[in-house]
Amino acid sequence: AIGVRKAEGGQRALHLEKRERVKLSEAKEHDANNKLTISVVLPCGFEHDYFVRTAESIFYETPAEVLKEIVLVDDASEPPLKDSWPEEEASKFGVKYVRLDKARGLIGAKQAGAEAATGDVIVFFDCHVKPALDYWVPYVFAVKENYRRVVVPTITALNVDTWEEFNRPTTTGGGMSKCYLTFDAEFKWTTDDTPYVPIMSGGLLAIGRKWFFEIGGYDSSMKGWGGENLDQSLRIWTCGGEIVSAPKSYVAHMWRDGTAKTEAKYKVGAGDAIKNRARAVKAHLGRWFEKTLTFPSFKKWRGKELDTSSITDAFSDLKCENFEWYLNRFKNIYRNAGVVPREVFQIEAISDETSSSPQCLELKTMHWTNYGTMDEIVLKQCEERLSASEPRPIWWHKSSRLKDGSCCGSLRAWNTDQCIDGRTPKLGHTRLSSYTCDLNSGLEAFLQPIGDNGEEFSLSIGRSDHKCVAAEGDSSLIIVECENASRWRKRNAFTPIEYELLGGNSKGDWESDS
Repeated sequence: AIGVRKAEGGQRALHLEKRERVKLSEAKEHDANNKLTISVVLPCGFEHDYFVRTAESIFYETPAEVLKEIVLVDDASEPPLKDSWPEEEASKFGVKYVRLDKARGLIGAKQAGAEAATGDVIVFFDCHVKPALDYWVPYVFAVKENYRRVVVPTITALNVDTWEEFNRPTTTGGGMSKCYLTFDAEFKWTTDDTPYVPIMSGGLLAIGRKWFFEIGGYDSSMKGWGGENLDQSLRIWTCGGEIVSAPKSYVAHMWRDGTAKTEAKYKVGAGDAIKNRARAVKAHLGRWFEKTLTFPSFKKWRGKELDTSSITDAFSDLKCENFEWYLNRFKNIYRNAGVVPREVFQIEAISDETSSSPQCLELKTMHWTNYGTMDEIVLKQCEERLSASEPRPIWWHKSSRLKDGSCCGSLRAWNTDQCIDGRTPKLGHTRLSSYTCDLNSGLEAFLQPIGDNGEEFSLSIGRSDHKCVAAEGDSSLIIVECENASRWRKRNAFTPIEYELLGGNSKGDWESDS
């Protein structure tokens, strides 16, 4: 239940109904003296509607022996947050305020909170969350076991009107906790059967205070928000740490859904996020930054200096691995799920009419980006150039893992996050769609060889009951039984730069295991 109280000065504050704070269970009391303490850092810029309930939720769900403090960073909110919840009252819930008179943005606020934290483990949460019972348990045990281990909870959804969690997964291993990096400095949600998290989404995590400062904390030159999760994730992995998911630690999160009540009230500087991301990947990707610069969103950085010394200097004393090591560490994504393809090609419909222009499959509206949405796949005139410098989503490659974990069961539009949608093909449908790739799709969309020459294929879709795609006329597609399917061929196949940049040992390893 939620109650409304007014602080001095008339500021409105929503509070939770008072209840008893959780206690260490008998099973856990034995280890109470051995447990690490946590400091929860809440970066709260203009979060007047939610910061009190977030802090109260954390207080009620964290035993006194475990929670050292809640560091509530007021990032220059107006009016100040403590006008809604005076310090004397907030302190009863373990809150200590850190007030920034000049806005530093999400990244700067988190760094300020970390510097004020005194617990053994720093837990970073957004200022609009509700953790569930025992959310903290995996954090303290994991960091106690390995101080370089970072823990990411399972993120569910929060109804901010009722302050109740919803969309909790029905089985352990569901929910949202892990992402992977794409070469345009985006991060995509994914799942697999390992506990390891290649890239954190960044808002919710637990990290040992010692390890946080050993790797240099948040980059002082990043502004606002965006890119800090890429930088931190890559620092952690390449410098000897690890990031794991905690499938039984549930934290309900308010997702920004475009409505007024969930929109951010703080301002983000124009171009800050894209520059942050560019700096993060340049600092860590090494020669693969050349790939990043092929994307339209990074065009402005081609041929320009981009200083990343504040990132690289922060961990220069650590013995860190390079990005190729990272690609090999996560071969289950970059090789087995085809995110770094060995071959890229166009998919051409073979026509009996020699006079017609060759037609190839292409996404209808998208360009090169891994921040995409569902699209339609259409036939358009093939790209004649042997190089692929123009950002047309007309190039494809094998993608996504088969059920045995090997590559590949789907077809992905190169330099996008879109795969051919073969989940539920229906005969007679004249629309072929794409969707955000499921790296665990199994056999879903593939080119099936016809005959012995290996140069002609049927385009088969479907995870169980396979259908095929046929071209009708010059521009139409239809789903048919495979005996009635069109013939297709690969056109202008080449090896993309992201694969070419691999060293000889890596290539040999990837090709011998595939």
